[in-house]
Parts: sequence; structure tokens; C-alpha cells
Amino acid sequence: MKNNAEKAKWMGLLFVALGLFILALLTHNTFLNLIVIGLAVYIYKYGNPVLFKEYDAKRQAKYQHYQIVQKAANEATRNGLLFQSKKR
Repeated sequence: MKNNAEKAKWMGLLFVALGLFILALLTHNTFLNLIVIGLAVYIYKYGNPVLFKEYDAKRQAKYQHYQIVQKAANEATRNGLLFQSKKR
């Protein structure tokens, strides 16, 4: 339950930042854009782990799998085993 409340808080803050950004663009207000940039950095630093925890975990698992496959492919090409035909 607490996790959902945290996500709702950060999602609300994200939509506030989006609304302020659109307002700043429409009114050509540079000062408001600076406030939105600061708010976006704050959300990225502290809200990203709360909002995108599952996505980041999946992406990290895929990246680790990619590194294992890449390492195996590099070793196979270095040893000449990749394109070597089997002798009977």
C-alpha cells in the first residue's frame, strides 16, 4: 500500500512538471522553464527508482544476459571456434 502511495505522489509530481512545462512553453516564460528543469532533475534523481523499479530490474537482467552472450561470442571468435567446421 505504501508503494502505491509513493508511486502516486511521484506520478502526480511528474504531471505537475509536465503541466508547468507546457504552460511555460505557451507563455514563453523562461523563469518557469528553469523551475521545471529543476523539478525534472529532482524527479529523475529521487522519483525514478520508485516509478520505474520493475522496468529497471528487467532492463538490468536483459543487459546482464547480453553481456554473457557477448562474452561467449568474443571468446568463440577469438578461439576460432565460431566458423570452424566439425571434422568427422
